[in-house]
Amino acid sequence: MIFALDIGTRKVAGILGEMRGDKVHIIDAVVMEHDKRAMLDGQIHNIEDVTTIVNKIKRKLEERNNIIIEKVTTALAGRSLHTEKTSAAMDKKGEITKDDLAFLELESVRTGLSQLTADKKKDYYCVGYSPVSFSVDGEHIKNPVQQLAKHSLAVETLVTFLPKPVLDSMVSVLKNCSLTLEYITLEPIAALYVTIPDDMRLLNLALVDVGAGTSDIAITEKNKITAYGMIPKAGDEITEAICHEYLVDFNTAERIKRETSVVHGFEARDIFNHPVNITYDEFKAAAAPKADEVAKEIADEILNLNGKQPQAVVMVGGGSSLQVLREKVAENLGLPINRVGSRTPESITNIENLPDSLKGTEGITPLGILETALFKKGIGFVEVTVNGEKEYIINLEQKITVLEVLMSQGMELKKLYGKPGAALSFTFNGELKILRGGHAEHSKVFVNETEADLDAQVRQGDALKISPVKDGFNAQALIKDIVHENYVTTVEINGRKHDIAPVILCNKKEVSMEEALYDRADIEVKRIDNIKEALKRAGFELGETDERDIIVTVNGEPVILKQRNFQLKVNGSEVSTGYTLKNMDKVEYLDAVAYYRIKDLMKNALSKKVKVSINGKPFELEQEKSDIYMNGRKVSEDEFIINGAVLEQKLTEEKMILSSIFKFYPINMERAKGRMLELKVNGEKAGYTTPIHDGAEIEVNFTEVI
Repeated sequence: MIFALDIGTRKVAGILGEMRGDKVHIIDAVVMEHDKRAMLDGQIHNIEDVTTIVNKIKRKLEERNNIIIEKVTTALAGRSLHTEKTSAAMDKKGEITKDDLAFLELESVRTGLSQLTADKKKDYYCVGYSPVSFSVDGEHIKNPVQQLAKHSLAVETLVTFLPKPVLDSMVSVLKNCSLTLEYITLEPIAALYVTIPDDMRLLNLALVDVGAGTSDIAITEKNKITAYGMIPKAGDEITEAICHEYLVDFNTAERIKRETSVVHGFEARDIFNHPVNITYDEFKAAAAPKADEVAKEIADEILNLNGKQPQAVVMVGGGSSLQVLREKVAENLGLPINRVGSRTPESITNIENLPDSLKGTEGITPLGILETALFKKGIGFVEVTVNGEKEYIINLEQKITVLEVLMSQGMELKKLYGKPGAALSFTFNGELKILRGGHAEHSKVFVNETEADLDAQVRQGDALKISPVKDGFNAQALIKDIVHENYVTTVEINGRKHDIAPVILCNKKEVSMEEALYDRADIEVKRIDNIKEALKRAGFELGETDERDIIVTVNGEPVILKQRNFQLKVNGSEVSTGYTLKNMDKVEYLDAVAYYRIKDLMKNALSKKVKVSINGKPFELEQEKSDIYMNGRKVSEDEFIINGAVLEQKLTEEKMILSSIFKFYPINMERAKGRMLELKVNGEKAGYTTPIHDGAEIEVNFTEVI
């Protein structure tokens, strides 16, 4: 059993119904008029008064049918719906996929959002979108999936929006009546379903639901609902014209409008209690100007929505029963009068047990609401929570997706995607380099704790959680992060390790390795390989280095020496301040005057050679013995060299003695045990100190000791 509720400007209708076989069976219905004008132009303006009348209808139905009503299906006035026709296109070559269509449809939704005025962006939210048509390479096609495109794919979309207060006020009334909103639709859609069945939607038709305060319009063509619209004028406009014409109150004018017919006139009394007798022709003459005004606006809106004259106009709602209004609509559209007509519930063959209160044209919308619930047609509705907050979601199609829930909250799609971090671009020794920013962390969507895509279906009671986005971090670095270790010179100075940083210029200005790198910086890096510069960067105060030339003569040859006010060696050898450092060099530096000693120039002594035979074998003996003279004076090798010195190295006058041979002719000591060494030179006994000369014959023997 379904409870359908139609809250109109003039009346509120509540229907209990169910399916019996293939028929919609009406169990009970209550129709009541508002005591006060709590509704204006189809909108709830007084929640308390509307709550009162809905509660009365609900209680009557409960009492008469011995039930408790907890759920309800209702409709929102079409006046509240805002639509945007949008389009989107993309370059496409090859087979068209579902992803291509999804992307393009979302692009059209973004376009629809961008087309809203600033006020609507603030107060409206997207309730759905319906693709109207697709085209491939400029040619219309019903379903592009798996079609082959040569260059383009395009879509036209109907994007719909609704003011939040419209739904909020409706939900407030229903909650006050202890009712849970199960399904919801739009009034023009509800009327459309019962008056224009699917097989009639091939026709280009305009449905006009003429209520008390608004005239809602829907357009169909090629099996699609292509547009919705409304005008804020309807039956009350004509009622007020009767008030003015005959000086009667509003309720009397309503009775005149409803009850005056071609056959019978109407008797009433004006505000002075004078009798007023009105014939149909008089009524038609009084109503015609305002009927023409309303009809003209209806016709203009139909032409605006449809872009052309429709094939026919189907009129429903209480105001549609006025023949004069139908005639004026036909006239303003240039249609034959037989192409503009009304449909009543009695003409709908699948409805049975129809009560008298619903047999007029005003019964179409509440019956359409009932069918919406019974057949689950029209707008899908769910109540969900998004990050703990309740959200009521309306959609023009049955499937409601995560994407539509988020858009209904007014969330911009781009806010679901974090921004990648900004990159740093710079030149390094003339070569362009780029440091990428961090990757963004996009929002994740969870439906009932399970991660889901944006196109995942959302159902009644689902709990959605949207994780916050995290923008990627902007690329950042210190100068040292981009300078390779090869540019650092590692040396040992006076026994301590030093890492000598390179010279770094940023936009021609020297910077340290600890400074931050910034975008578009021009970085120049040069390795420090000059020993003097390296010493300075290692903290050594070299001061003014002084070198002068010292000229000496060594064995008759002039030699130029560098006299310094410092001492500098690399890997044990003297080097100049222009020395090119290599990694792991060992540097010795002393801030003291460097002097040269004789041994620094004369490291090798002179030698003389003597050829002898020992026990018949030839040997060449070498004697390394020389003396050094500076300016004619014999000196030691540790003496300092003076400028202009004359250095000479001469062999020592000492003769070679017999003991010298043992460097070249070692004695076998095992053989010598218990025996006496016997030495001879040229056949004569000799001792260790016996002089030997070139050509000497030496004998070395061992004799037994007696």
